[in-house]
Amino acid sequence: MKIAIPVRHEMTFYHDNPCTAPKFALYAVEGKAPDIRYRLLSVIENPWSRPKCDHFSEEQIQCACDEDRRNNVRHICEHYALLDAVTGCSYLLADRYCENTARALRNGGITLFKVPPIIDRIDGVIKNFLIGSALASKVQHINRAS
Repeated sequence: MKIAIPVRHEMTFYHDNPCTAPKFALYAVEGKAPDIRYRLLSVIENPWSRPKCDHFSEEQIQCACDEDRRNNVRHICEHYALLDAVTGCSYLLADRYCENTARALRNGGITLFKVPPIIDRIDGVIKNFLIGSALASKVQHINRAS
C-alpha cells in the first residue's frame, strides 16, 4: 500500500490543511503483522503550493473557509490539485482538513486517516496509522463500559 503524508520543509508532519502543505512524503507500507515495513518512496512538492509560493491566507491554512467560499466552484476545484500529488496512494494521513478536501480525495479513491495533533515525527505518524488501521479492521463491536 502507498500512503501520503503532508510535511514541512524540515520533514516534520504538517498539521494544518494538507492543501497548504509545502511537500508530501510518499511511503510504501508492506508486509503483514508482526513484520510490517515502511520505506520512503519520494518527497514531492505540493502542486498547489508552487503557484502560491507558500503564501496562503490563515483561513486556508486553518480550513476555516466561510460557507460562500466552501460552495464556490473555483474553491472546490482547487482541492482537486491535491490529487496530482497523491495519485496512486491508498491513504492521506492528515490532522486538519475541510469537507472539500475530504470529498476531492474520496472522489479520487483516497481515504483520509486522521492523525492526532500531538504527533510531529513522521515515524510516529506512520506507526499511529498502522496501529489505528489494524484495530479498526479487527473491532466489530464497541460497547460502552459503565
